[in-house]
Amino acid sequence: MPIYEYACDVCGKAFEELIIRRSDEAEVACPACKGRKVSRLMSRSSSLSGGAAGGGGGGGAGPGCGPVG
Repeated sequence: MPIYEYACDVCGKAFEELIIRRSDEAEVACPACKGRKVSRLMSRSSSLSGGAAGGGGGGGAGPGCGPVG
């Protein structure tokens, strides 16, 4: 189930909304002013940790669960 980011065209507040069906998008309203004039924002990509530019990012896998059995 996708969560979309919106901005209210009236008050400018940015917010997220869970959209289950495409038709649900017509019901999206600003939680601050209840305005229905909203615009979907382009989602920002998550930043990768890793410090230096070109470092590959992504980090390593976390610690394992240990031996099984």
